[in-house]
Amino acid sequence: MFKASGTLAALLPSLRFGVNKTDFFTSLWSKPQTRDERVKEYVPEVLEESFEQQRAVLEESTSRDIIVELGNKILQEIDSKSPTPSIAPHLNKLLLEYGVKDVIAQRPLSYLLYPNSSALSAGEQAHELVSSFPDNFRAMIEEVERNGCSAKTVVHASAAPEVHVPKAASSVAAVGHEAMSSVQVADGTSASGEEVAPTEPGGRTPGDSEASSPSQPRADGVIMASKDEYEPMDITMFVKVAAGMAMANLHCGDMRNAVRCVDAGISHAKEASRLGGLLALKAGLLVRQKKFAEAAECAKLAVEASGNVQGYLHGAYALHKLDRPEEAVALLERGREDHPMNTQFEAQIEAIQRELKLALPASFSSSSASKDAVQEALPAK
Repeated sequence: MFKASGTLAALLPSLRFGVNKTDFFTSLWSKPQTRDERVKEYVPEVLEESFEQQRAVLEESTSRDIIVELGNKILQEIDSKSPTPSIAPHLNKLLLEYGVKDVIAQRPLSYLLYPNSSALSAGEQAHELVSSFPDNFRAMIEEVERNGCSAKTVVHASAAPEVHVPKAASSVAAVGHEAMSSVQVADGTSASGEEVAPTEPGGRTPGDSEASSPSQPRADGVIMASKDEYEPMDITMFVKVAAGMAMANLHCGDMRNAVRCVDAGISHAKEASRLGGLLALKAGLLVRQKKFAEAAECAKLAVEASGNVQGYLHGAYALHKLDRPEEAVALLERGREDHPMNTQFEAQIEAIQRELKLALPASFSSSSASKDAVQEALPAK
């Protein structure tokens, strides 16, 4: 009692004589002032970082809602065997969330959704990526609904993405580059059935900066993959969906959109063998378009990414068409070293070397004939 009255007595003079009561009580709970100017610089950075995180969460939630809603509509339409024109608008809106726009027309989409009933099939067996498209698409929607959409970067569909790759039975005739020679992008295996092993552990996604952190070993010996190297499941399923659309476009002869579908997968893929498979598939499509210089470069990226079998074969074919047989043979020899069980490399090497041997006598005989003609023209001594 005496302590309380003593405290009150100490405060009363301040309250009675010329002290602003509001300022007095406010100072009791106000934070201490500081003259450190670094605080003024630090606070805006913290606020901006917080705002960025909030925007990312909102953007991801919005994207997930859009993908799930449109995806479920598309699946219902497919189950009901609805016509393609009623499905295409929903699919186009959904693909925009992955930065993809107008990559498949009505005709290839009809073949993609209903390959067995489509008149385009002509009794042929549909490619695995085409026949499994509904299942892959459903798995992608379910994964996005569970864990959200991992596609953070919007890629402009009009421009091909810049690719940063990790350091890591075709004949020389064009018929060897049919659609069935394309890699199995779905599981990272080659057309010959070999498992495609990456040259380095873990792949880096296209567009990763040099500052991306590599896999770091822990104290207990377990290697932890960095966030940049990890490929989320919804991205894996999107790559399969994009590859399926590419194969449908290829079947219908729409090579331009087939390449754009592959580019869409490349822009999001992170796993090395899958990235190598996509690059090899693009190289094969470019070969069919007779764009051999671009095909050779793309095949080189596929080889660097994962040592892909089709990357070696498509690259060698493109180099051969560019009249660079020595480089083609060297590339095939590298492929033979990386995949000693694959007999295609030996056959390709023998075919190119046979052509070179056939070309040598003709040039030799022509040079000999010209030499004889010169000697005959010279005056006799």
